[in-house]
Amino acid sequence: KEKVTYSHWQHTRAETKAKLVRWVSESLRPFEIVKDKGFQSLMKTGRPEYYIPSPSTVARDVRLVFAWTRVQIARMIKGYPGKVNFTTDSWTSPNH
Repeated sequence: KEKVTYSHWQHTRAETKAKLVRWVSESLRPFEIVKDKGFQSLMKTGRPEYYIPSPSTVARDVRLVFAWTRVQIARMIKGYPGKVNFTTDSWTSPNH
C-alpha cells in the first residue's frame, strides 16, 4: 500500500492562476468552467479562501500566455541556424 503524503505548501495567487491557465488551455476547457459550482467546491476543499478568477480573467491570462509563447517560439525559429520546414496533416481524422 502506498504511503500518502500531504503538502502544506501555500501556492501564490500567480502560481494558482498559471496552473489554471495551463489546465484550461491543455484540456480545452471553456473559460466559464470557473463558474461551475462543482469546480468551485473542488478548488475550495480544504482551503476555503482559495481565489478563483473570473472567466474574463482566465481568458485574458490565456491570451497573455499565448502572446508571450508566440514571441518565444518566433525567437527560437529566427535564431535557428539551419532550415526550418512546416507542414500540415490535412488527411488524418478519427474516421480514417
